Amino acid sequence: MPPQVKVPKEAIVDKAFELTREYGFEKVTARMLAGELNCSTQPIFHVFKNMDELRTEVYEKTVRFFEKYVLKKPKDNSTPYYLNMGLRYIEFAQKEKNLFRLLSMSDSGTRLKSFYDLTNNIPVPIEPEVFVKTWIFTHGIATLVSTNTTKISQKEIKEMITEAGTSFDMYSKKKK
Repeated sequence: MPPQVKVPKEAIVDKAFELTREYGFEKVTARMLAGELNCSTQPIFHVFKNMDELRTEVYEKTVRFFEKYVLKKPKDNSTPYYLNMGLRYIEFAQKEKNLFRLLSMSDSGTRLKSFYDLTNNIPVPIEPEVFVKTWIFTHGIATLVSTNTTKISQKEIKEMITEAGTSFDMYSKKKK
């Protein structure tokens, strides 16, 4: 009997993450993953009970990657932090289309009870209401660029987010 191939859990998750980035979450199969790892599917199912368990790990790795990507501090302090986050979010949608779709346009993963949950783990230097409205507006732009529905320049995106945030802020202050 040939020796049993052992593939570390981390290697399986890392490869599944890479394949998700390239092909999309729903296209990653045990057979595809095994082929990329140069093994049979047995080592995968020795570590994971099923593909759903593996997908949960890949989803969690994607969340950590996303948070690191979007929350990265700007090199210059001339752009407000919340605006930089929005720009990074849109950049993520453009450059990491499959990961963006997994996190923002699929039924996988966690659900927000409220949009205000977004402010729980993010240092928000503006009113939560203004942040949430600006984030929803930004998500719309990110979705458009992720699906190649439109091409918008970085300058135009920055102007739109700034104008929207300023408008939401003015409206919020007027309500008080």
